[in-house]
Amino acid sequence: MAAHTLDLQNAKTLTVTPAEDHDVVEIRGAEGQLELRVKLTPEGPVLQMESVRLSLKASESVNVECKNFEVRATESVDLHSDSTMQLSGQADVRVNANGDVIVKGEKIYLN
Repeated sequence: MAAHTLDLQNAKTLTVTPAEDHDVVEIRGAEGQLELRVKLTPEGPVLQMESVRLSLKASESVNVECKNFEVRATESVDLHSDSTMQLSGQADVRVNANGDVIVKGEKIYLN
């Protein structure tokens, strides 16, 4: 099945490629680098993005439900809340560090 390509502004392209068991929609940059790919599979859509920055903003909430969730950063991770924050698990919760672990709080409760 033939792919269909549409030229977009700023030399980007949008390509739709039909296949036997799924279709693929891709947006590529001026130099051909992948920016967005959506595979439309029988199990549901699969989204892949590659960019310099990804920004999500919602006026209410962002909810993620999945079997596994992993975040990897090569420099830093910062979690911040202007109100309460909760971390919980039904099994062990582990903190591993090659450096110090610093816990600061008005009161610290252990067990």
